[in-house]
Amino acid sequence: MSQNRPILIVGLGYVGHALARALEDLGVDWMGLRRQPEGNPRVRPVDLDRDPVSLEGVETRRIVYLAPPPGNAEGDPRLRRFLRALEGRPPERFIYASTTGVYGNQEGAVVDETAPLRAATARALRRLDAERAVVEAAERWRSDWVVLRLPGIYGPGRLREEQIRAGLEVPCPEVCPPGNRIHRDDIVDAILRLLADDAPTGSFNLADAEHMSSTDFARAVAGRIGVELPPCIEDIEAYYAAYPGMASFLREQRRIDSTRIRDALQWRPRYDDAISGIEASLGGR
Repeated sequence: MSQNRPILIVGLGYVGHALARALEDLGVDWMGLRRQPEGNPRVRPVDLDRDPVSLEGVETRRIVYLAPPPGNAEGDPRLRRFLRALEGRPPERFIYASTTGVYGNQEGAVVDETAPLRAATARALRRLDAERAVVEAAERWRSDWVVLRLPGIYGPGRLREEQIRAGLEVPCPEVCPPGNRIHRDDIVDAILRLLADDAPTGSFNLADAEHMSSTDFARAVAGRIGVELPPCIEDIEAYYAAYPGMASFLREQRRIDSTRIRDALQWRPRYDDAISGIEASLGGR
């Protein structure tokens, strides 16, 4: 990766801050855009929910876009405003972090990048709109583009420890479907590699090789922090009724295959199984 061409990070949340730290460790200059200022001179407050979006003085040649769509909108007007601001100064490379939710329910099938896009939830439909906007703009600009489809993200501070200590209820293992996830640090590592001038382009799934269910994941965390979970819920529909927010995640069943990015980058995630990722995350920053 060239160290004299700054990286623009749009959205300095959980992954964005980790990416910024990694770039600093590598000696690569970066600038971040986020809604609220945070006292870092590298970070500029920009409201992507207002027109026009000003990018004056911002280096836009290599962009990693991590900002989520607004939760009450159709499509992603936030991203589309940002893309309009890039007209006349298009990037050389644009990396967009999407979600494997764009595949919708695949009835438990193994899903690679050739699978049909069956987004059904409002959240997934917003991401699908964003993907299409990025690809259309990048192809018009003749810019390199990457859409990185991510499943559940975990890592330090993202193990649901507070909920587990408070008595998190989970469905019984025999009724809980397989899950998909990726460690934050593996996302950062993949993005760093995808920022290289000769890096591959296109859409990529990024997930670990283990399809551990959310129940088994919670139990693994609980065992390592010395907590016993309450008795599991045997009836999955009763669980959905008690926790409707989980229903959209667990009803959409798929097993994410990330062979394409592994082969393209000649790389594999550091935490290719959930247990190693959990153990590394406990006590991590």
